Amino acid sequence: MSDEPTARLSGEHVVALKFAAHRQLARWANKPRLSEHQHGQRLALKGAVRVLQDQVFARGCELRVPDAEDDRDG
Repeated sequence: MSDEPTARLSGEHVVALKFAAHRQLARWANKPRLSEHQHGQRLALKGAVRVLQDQVFARGCELRVPDAEDDRDG
């Protein structure tokens, strides 16, 4: 077990992230053309918002860096 503290997002943090993500997605929706990089970021951001919409995150969540074993599973 690690002695390092686990990073945590509160429910308010999750709400703030969803708000910021929706705001950026709205900006990109109004832009006639996106660069390849922006398009990739837009897809990633849409996926992140879908994850954060899950009610399991309503009260927050803990963050951790995946270990090498997790990388092989995903």
